[in-house]
Formats: sequence, C-alpha cells, structure tokens
Amino acid sequence: MLRLDKQNADDDNLLLRQIFAGDERAFNQMYYQTNKNIYNAIMAYVKNEHIAIELVQQVYVKFWNNRQKLKGVQNLKDYLFIIAKNLTLDHFKKVTKETKFFAELTLRASDVVNTTDEKIEQIEYDKLLQNAIGQLPPQQKEAWLLVNEQELSYAEIAEKMNVSKLTVKRHLELSRKSVRDYFKSHIDTAISLSFLAVLIIFFS
Repeated sequence: MLRLDKQNADDDNLLLRQIFAGDERAFNQMYYQTNKNIYNAIMAYVKNEHIAIELVQQVYVKFWNNRQKLKGVQNLKDYLFIIAKNLTLDHFKKVTKETKFFAELTLRASDVVNTTDEKIEQIEYDKLLQNAIGQLPPQQKEAWLLVNEQELSYAEIAEKMNVSKLTVKRHLELSRKSVRDYFKSHIDTAISLSFLAVLIIFFS
C-alpha cells in the first residue's frame, strides 16, 4: 500500500511538472483522472447537475490559467479540491446576492402602488432596463436575454449560441457590467437612490 501511494504521488508530481511547463496532454490526462471526484464533491453541496458541471469546468480553467503557480504545490488532488471549495463558496455568495435582489423586487411588486410618483418610477425603471439591454452588443444581449428571460443554463446557452460555456460566462459578466454602468449614469432622472443600491449589489 505504501509503495502504491508513493507511485501515485510520483505520478501526480510528474503531471504537475508537465502541466507547469504547459503540456496540454498532461493537463487532459489529469482532468480525466480527477474530474469525477471533483464533480461528486461539488455536487454534494450544490445539488444541481448543471451548476456542478459549470463549476467543475471553472475549476480546471482556473487550474490551467494558474499553472505557473504549481511549482509550490505538494499535493495535486488537495490543490484541486481547494480550488473547487473556493469556487463553490463564491457560487453561494453570488446566489445570496441574487436572492436578496429578487426578494427586494418581489417586495416592491407586492406593494400596492398608490401614488402617481411610484407608478412613474416603475415605468421609468422598466424603460431604463430595456434601454440598458438594448445598447448591449448582439452576443451579450442574446446571452442576457437567454439567462434572464428564458432562464436557460450556461450549457444550454452555449449550445444555442454555438460557443463555449466560458464564452457565455464572459458575455454575461460584460453585459452585467454594462447594464450596471448604464444605470449608474442615468439613475438620477429615473429611479430613487435607495433602489440603485439594490441594483449595484446585484450587478456587482
């Protein structure tokens, strides 16, 4: 058993050295050897297949992009699990922000609009959002609408747009930033500062 453990550790160290040097074949080998365990670990927390698959992909993209830091890594599998844990925590933080945002929207929608000012504010908000979405580049706009109106997963959007899930993620990051910036630059004439705070939390 000790000899087998040592062999596994030696194999992992060899893979780390090869990946550090930019060897894509070594990276692919490492991926196929480890992705099932990473998926199971993430799935145990998120309980959603689409989200788990997306997070697994993010784990290996981050691993590859940070391969120059592998020189000091002692244990390949532990390093992968640390990346997976951090990305999973980031996911839950994002979900918490979005939950707060939609809770605020639901609360606003459930309140009876009694005054003309409040009605105007809602109309102006809807108009502002449509204008912000309308000024997005075509692919960012398409990704925004697919995720926010059709509620498609990243994988479904990637297939529909014929791009990778990472490209979808980038389109959404850029579109959220653009919408947020648009709101910031037009907010004074449209909606109250209190609601702006909620928007900034959501789009940040």
